[in-house]
Order: sequence, then structure tokens, then C-alpha cells
Amino acid sequence: MVRIKVCGITMSEQAVKLADLGVWAIGCIMVPGSPRYVSPALARKILMLLPPHILKVGVFQNEDPAYIIRVRKWCGFDLVQLHGNESPEYCRRLGRGLIKAFGIEKHFAELSLSGYKDVVDYFLFDTKKKGKSGGTGTCFPWEILPSLNTMDHPVIVAGGLNEKNIVKCQSMFSPFAFDLNSGVEVSPGHKDVGKVEKILHLLHCK
Repeated sequence: MVRIKVCGITMSEQAVKLADLGVWAIGCIMVPGSPRYVSPALARKILMLLPPHILKVGVFQNEDPAYIIRVRKWCGFDLVQLHGNESPEYCRRLGRGLIKAFGIEKHFAELSLSGYKDVVDYFLFDTKKKGKSGGTGTCFPWEILPSLNTMDHPVIVAGGLNEKNIVKCQSMFSPFAFDLNSGVEVSPGHKDVGKVEKILHLLHCK
């Protein structure tokens, strides 16, 4: 059964409701300048309300590794998601429990993944858009990744997913998880919990 991660959480009440719905993971964006940015203090406050079985994810971009390690421990993140141009060597410094995001464009080469296989636990594929590393609200051309189901790492698919297109995406390849963000929002950081619940039903996650 496919899993659902909801990213860009900024409100404690919504995080608790999403946990009650049975999502797999909840993510807080720790990238200053993002419209969904939350401070470490707010992230910690949100995550402390969640039950242990919900994975807590901290999203960082080209941040100092020492800072990530310190914030991860203090906030209680189970996983760290890297959304910049972090190298395999950089990832190795953080230890395990990593999601490495890759922006997908027309000329994406799967060979670029090979150096990360021994240092990260999940690959996340998102839409690549100039000036944005995520939360674009648009899907990448899914057909660019025809071998998605044969990858030896769990794959998370992101990028403009909503109740209108997610079933089609699942029919093309069954990823380990879907990452929902802008496609289930009222405004940046304000999730429509009803839309997430509908998606869970559509994918038979409930």
C-alpha cells in the first residue's frame, strides 16, 4: 500500500488531524525564505504533539551539516530531507535516515543517483522549476522515469499532486510514497485536511 507524506506543515492543529487520518509522515520546512518555513522552536512544538508512529521529517536545503545534526536532535526529526545540491559526501556526514530530493527535468539522468545509493534511504523526485526547489504546484513529466518501479531504493513522488491527478500517477508506477504539499493547500502552509482525506480514500489508504 502506498504511503502518504504531507510536507510544509506550519500549524499544530492540522498536524494532529493529519496524524489521526493515518498519514505516514509529516514534514516541516526548515529553509529560511520558504513561504512554508517554520523555526526549529515551532517545529519542535508541532512534532511533540504527534504519536510515535508518525515519521517526523525536517526539510533542509544546502545547510551546514553541523546545524542540521543539532536541529534534528533537538526537534526530534526521524528523517532529514535534503532539497538542495548536497553531494553524496555531504549526505554521508549526516548519517542515515535521509531523503534526497532530485528536481526532474527533460534531460534528467538516472546515473546521477548512483553516488547516493549507499548514503541515503529514500529518493524523492520533485518538479524542477527555476528559482524553486519545491512547492511548485506543478507535476513533472512522469514518463521521464520509466524505470521508477525497478529502482532498488524506496521512491517518493512529489510535485503538484492532488485529488485530480494522483490516481493516474499511481497507475503509471507504484511508488513507495507520495509527498503532498501545494496540491492540498488553501494557501502556503495552510493545508486542506479534507483534500488529504479524500486522497487517502482514493488510494485505499483508509
